[in-house]
Amino acid sequence: MERASDLIRRWYASDVRHGRLSVAEAEAGLRNVHVTARYADIARAACVIESVPEDVTVKQDVLAAVEAHTSADCICASNTSSIPIADLAARASRPHNVIGTHFFWPAHRYRLVEIARAAATSDRTLQRTLDLIHCLGKVPLLVRDVPGFFTTRIFLVYLNEAVALVTEGASVDVVDAAMQAFGWPMGPFQLMDAIGLDTLRGIHHSVSRHFGDRVMHMERLWPLVEAGYVGYKGGRRAGTNGFYLSQEKPAVDARVYGLLDREERGAGPTPFEISVRPIWQMINEIGHCLAEAVVASADDADRGVVLGLGWPALHRAPLAYARWVGVRNIVEQLHAWAAQYGPRFTPSPVLCEVAQPSRMTTAAASPG
Repeated sequence: MERASDLIRRWYASDVRHGRLSVAEAEAGLRNVHVTARYADIARAACVIESVPEDVTVKQDVLAAVEAHTSADCICASNTSSIPIADLAARASRPHNVIGTHFFWPAHRYRLVEIARAAATSDRTLQRTLDLIHCLGKVPLLVRDVPGFFTTRIFLVYLNEAVALVTEGASVDVVDAAMQAFGWPMGPFQLMDAIGLDTLRGIHHSVSRHFGDRVMHMERLWPLVEAGYVGYKGGRRAGTNGFYLSQEKPAVDARVYGLLDREERGAGPTPFEISVRPIWQMINEIGHCLAEAVVASADDADRGVVLGLGWPALHRAPLAYARWVGVRNIVEQLHAWAAQYGPRFTPSPVLCEVAQPSRMTTAAASPG
């Protein structure tokens, strides 16, 4: 409780310091926050959103406790990023009230919320949840109730390819610099230090059996977790025990290379590969998601990656970027990498279809 209260106070103080809120607004916000460790205190809640670790049993236990202490009309929402809502609702006494509301970290900054509806989720629960999301000033993205939903799938293949590049001989800081040059505020390894490798392992465990080769290189990271290299996770600054020695003066901890089971191949990945493989795998995974109707449209896919993952504004949106590069060019290169590195690069059916000459759209002069 004390840690949660302190974190909330620090977030408000940061927003005041950066001019996003006035002192009066921050004080008013803090007055509306009530921290408790007792389920009995949520008895009158109209909606409860759990945000415990990505473990089915833990989440089911929490949802059961919420149901036991709230009204028959209370929405039981899960802030899961990877576990299907149908799995979480399997033990629920009121499965029609259970829904997925995946907020993005930090939730007070990111506008997107993925909404996942299980087969048992009622229309009323969905509508009330959408009303709540709109009241919070957030943008809902309806996604199919499948492992990883939409954004987690896109995010994991991006991280997976960054790890693959390093296991093939690239340096952690070089990969991070390449992704920052593309426009991301943080490189993938800096981001993994911020999230925590132990957190990522839980997410990966929930989805890995469904996506196989496309996320298999993430497993190279688990020896780091066992050795205590989990990252600073938004908290500690110096002595982080992550890929970097500290957040203030980023220098890669060379010891991580010995734990990554590297398979250096000759000269290693080319500068071109380092600069585009993680990005083009994201594009390819968007194609897989569209083929599987995980999101309803290409516009929804773009919206999810821009608002949920912070796609660089320089490149407008991922599918606009793909059109600028040339979808056919991406598909041809993916085929070449599939022959060289394995089936995780196999182009998605949607990309292959769009790459057909009759479906090609004339590319603009720039992605912006």
